[in-house]
Amino acid sequence: MNEHMSIENILKRTHFKSAEVIAGRTGTDRLVKWVHVFEVIEVRRNLKGGELVLSTGFGWKDDDKLFLRLLEQLIDRNVAGICIELGSFVDYICDEAIALADAHGFPIILFHEEVSFVEITQDIHADLINQQYELITNLEDYSQRLNKRLLSIDNYFDILKNLQQYLNCQLVYIAKDHTVVTLPALREKEREEILAELSGPRLFSKRVLKQPVQVFEREFANIYLLSNYRDFGEFERLLLDRTATALAQYLLRELYTEEKRKVKEAEWLSEWLQGDHEEEEIRDRLAVYKLDKTVSGAIVLTIKLNMVDRQYPNPDVTYLNMLVHNIFDQNGYYVFPVEKRHQLTFILLNRKGEEDWKKRVKRGVERLKKISLLNDTSISSFQIAGGKYVKRLHKLHESYQTAEETLTLQEKLPEDQFKFFYDDLHMYRLISLVHQHSNLDGLVEEYLGPIISYDEKNNTSLLETLRVYLACNGSKKETASKIFVVRQTLYHRLEKLEKLLGPDFMECEKRQVIEFALLAYEYQRAVH
Repeated sequence: MNEHMSIENILKRTHFKSAEVIAGRTGTDRLVKWVHVFEVIEVRRNLKGGELVLSTGFGWKDDDKLFLRLLEQLIDRNVAGICIELGSFVDYICDEAIALADAHGFPIILFHEEVSFVEITQDIHADLINQQYELITNLEDYSQRLNKRLLSIDNYFDILKNLQQYLNCQLVYIAKDHTVVTLPALREKEREEILAELSGPRLFSKRVLKQPVQVFEREFANIYLLSNYRDFGEFERLLLDRTATALAQYLLRELYTEEKRKVKEAEWLSEWLQGDHEEEEIRDRLAVYKLDKTVSGAIVLTIKLNMVDRQYPNPDVTYLNMLVHNIFDQNGYYVFPVEKRHQLTFILLNRKGEEDWKKRVKRGVERLKKISLLNDTSISSFQIAGGKYVKRLHKLHESYQTAEETLTLQEKLPEDQFKFFYDDLHMYRLISLVHQHSNLDGLVEEYLGPIISYDEKNNTSLLETLRVYLACNGSKKETASKIFVVRQTLYHRLEKLEKLLGPDFMECEKRQVIEFALLAYEYQRAVH
């Protein structure tokens, strides 16, 4: 439907029997929004565009320069055309004006007989008003039918099909996830040609309309209308806008439903991490995903996000989630995420053998660390910790608790002792347990106090020498090489250690306690 009439149609009306188009014939398909009697030569803000101007020529009275000036203003204002009554004030139209009008497809229409501008205005305005009323009625009817269908449809395809059938033109829907729908369906070659045209740097003509589909200011898709045989007007634009609004409402409903599902799933997963579900219940839940028979065990992986700004409320972790899913899926794990503020927890369900579970998780962690995750500038870095591996799924809370404990211990480990997995912490787990139930200060003071005091007083590094010497299992050559001293200097330091710790400090039981005290000392330094 065209809600305005064209100049070509107006020329067929009774009042235009004596009318002649003398210039701008290529523009007779222009749509007329209103009729305006105009007798001045300064347009200013009087005309908005789309008007058909009626004039006797009183403003310029055969002054070619004045008329050319007026014509330029009318063209700049996108006026539909001008009708001039010859005889009263104007007898001819100059060649320069005709050439200008032809160049811009701007119709100049001459009345060779006297006509009534009032009757012409009333006649055309009556039809324009009737068409506007019809437009509003049809638009309201379309909207009501669309809203009724919106209550029952379960696919956005029905909304698009409704618009395409109503307008009988080519519709193309392109979503941000690269989903493409063409109605009517196109052959592959035609489809590719149209997509290339729409994605290229081009100006949209009157035969191509575009309307984005937005939900909460986020663009989900674009709808295009295309026609090879007619121009689109305001009516088609309004229909497209109403359709995009209905589609946004449908998407909002789907997003709300999906969000509710995710919330329920997140609640269930959180309860699983807390140990609230039995093995049978867990297996039944996994059966929905067809995973119950393929899972042989599980491990919890926790990722703590370190923020650039601690007050940053909601870091975008979409990319990180996708990356974790992709990496660990390739390494033989089903992945279930549980997101909390600044911390992500992933339940990794093992779908392969148990003999290499740790190797595969470690491979995934190392790959994750290598790939740049700073897609969101609010995240400065991240910390990864893995809990203990559990064979029975109802004991997953043990893996979660140990992953949290590992995350805490990691912050207290020396850089050269850093570990990803709870299973690798060994002595530090014991130190943490002792620290929770007793005071380590006495143990550290008893075995290392003399060395610490000596180093502080003499600005030496006996404690570091002791640590390396024990790590090298008493090898003097290896120790001297690692601490960058000659053998004689090392011998001198070892004599000092014997005086401070006793000559038996390398005997089995005492050595074990000293090594424990060294780890406890490093742990305390990290804590404080």
